[in-house]
Amino acid sequence: MRKKYWILGIIATVGIILYMLAWIASQFNLIIFNLSDPARAPYFWKNVLDILSRRGIQVTALIIASVLISMSTLTFQTLTSNRIVTPSLLGLDAIYVVIQTTIVFFVSYLGGLISNAPLNFLFSVVVMSGSTILLYTFFMKKHKKNLLLLLLVGMVISTLASNYSTFLQILMDPDAFQTVAQLTSVSIVSIETSLVFVALPIAIVIGYFFFKKSSVYDVMSLGEFQAKNLGINYQNETYKTLILISLAISITTALVGPLAFLGLISVNAAKEMFKKYQHKTLFITSCLISLICLVLGQAIIELTGYKTTVTTVINLIGGIYMINLIVKEHKLW
Repeated sequence: MRKKYWILGIIATVGIILYMLAWIASQFNLIIFNLSDPARAPYFWKNVLDILSRRGIQVTALIIASVLISMSTLTFQTLTSNRIVTPSLLGLDAIYVVIQTTIVFFVSYLGGLISNAPLNFLFSVVVMSGSTILLYTFFMKKHKKNLLLLLLVGMVISTLASNYSTFLQILMDPDAFQTVAQLTSVSIVSIETSLVFVALPIAIVIGYFFFKKSSVYDVMSLGEFQAKNLGINYQNETYKTLILISLAISITTALVGPLAFLGLISVNAAKEMFKKYQHKTLFITSCLISLICLVLGQAIIELTGYKTTVTTVINLIGGIYMINLIVKEHKLW
């Protein structure tokens, strides 16, 4: 098991190094031109240090996203006893688009939320997590044992939110629409660095609570009846975990944009790799796999000239992988 950890750790480290140096490789001719001119060289090295510093912050954002997505997806699959679901089915991505569209549409009243990135980030996280927590509270009281019904309602809310966003965007002028597109199409290379420092302490706290509850999730994975017999307050733990999941996905969506299938890929790959149920092992492995997918993927995208985005590739591969899981789980082929 340790050997696999080391291999994943080495691959992740290589991916981070490649990502940090991808700019140098893509701008090699420009670098040679600047270094050949003594007058340009000092300014060039200062520019390189600024770029590497920004990339270091971006790597931190990728680590935050990898950890939160992997942990929240794994625990969500534990609660639902289903390997083919992800927290994104609750509609948080669509809610994020609704928030940004509404802010821009009523820009004369909420303009400060656009210019102030940390305030916009915190506002979005509070609204996204708050709406899902209210949804959890209602369902945990009325339908304590029906998490699949919760997923269905989340998908309905996602559809309604998407239609509402589209309606407002049709009424906007082109400049406002462009602003919405910039706010909702967050990419790894355009991460607002100030947001990383806001998200990091929150992510550490969430990750700590997930990891601390690993043994509880091990028992909960046996099923509600067995968990209750072994002394677990199943409903209480489910509610607290759903709150952590909503916070984790809200932060990730607001920080790096929607990555619906990254957790599905990393968690299921970790389960296939170790064939274990212990959540500590699966947490570490899935986080490393997520990080590898993000940093290596982004490095390759940059080295090939930005032909597409890493999120597009991950969602494409994740969608195909999800279809494969459905076919295998239900033996349709």
